[in-house]
Amino acid sequence: MKKFSVVLLVCSTLLLSACSNEKKSTTTASTSDKQETVNSSSKEKAKKEASEKKKAEEAEKKKQEEISKKVTEADTAMKAAEANLTDETIAAAKNAINAIPGGNTDLQKRLETAAANLEAIKQQATQAQQQQATTQEQSNQVQNDADGNGIPDDSPYNNTTPEERARGAQMEAEANAQWHQGQENIQNGYDPNGQPLLPGQDHAAGANPDGSPDAWVQDQIDWAIENGYSNPDGTPTEKGQQAIDEVNANAIPTDDQY
Repeated sequence: MKKFSVVLLVCSTLLLSACSNEKKSTTTASTSDKQETVNSSSKEKAKKEASEKKKAEEAEKKKQEEISKKVTEADTAMKAAEANLTDETIAAAKNAINAIPGGNTDLQKRLETAAANLEAIKQQATQAQQQQATTQEQSNQVQNDADGNGIPDDSPYNNTTPEERARGAQMEAEANAQWHQGQENIQNGYDPNGQPLLPGQDHAAGANPDGSPDAWVQDQIDWAIENGYSNPDGTPTEKGQQAIDEVNANAIPTDDQY
């Protein structure tokens, strides 16, 4: 009996030991699986980060290559503009520089300098043209005024005496002024005094284009002043007023006066 108890105790001990070993083995396996899963996830994350980093680096490299290409194109256009300053070459350089992402300070300064140089060249050319035109005009005046009296040789007022030449020049200036005033009157439909123009003419009735009395009216005014009918300012004298009253008294009444 005692022998049987010992055998039973040994068997129980062995059974407990086997169960303990099996449980330990299961726990170890579970821990190993979890560790392997963690390691696999870390590797996937690291791989993804490395891929994203590589893509970012490639994108940045491509961006820098594109910027470098744009800078090279703008530099070429800028050199062409500097070698041949025109509105077209400056515009082409400006467009090329504006196409650079983020711009380029050095090229922008070169563009501003080139544009300023072109403007200076334009101003010099304008001044040269003006000077040439003035010189040509003076040359024409000399060629057409051999006697140096200030009146063109082919002018009808190029007379002999200084007084006649002066009067001729004045008459020519007055004629030019009348012509220009007449053109302005035609555009407006009235003379400077606001009087309507005669049909197809550049002056009002009894007036010159500048609004002054024409020759016939001026003769009548001069006669009235000389004969005591009118004052120099155009108002009638006592004699003139009497004549006006007499004319009005002898005038034939119109229908409105009946």
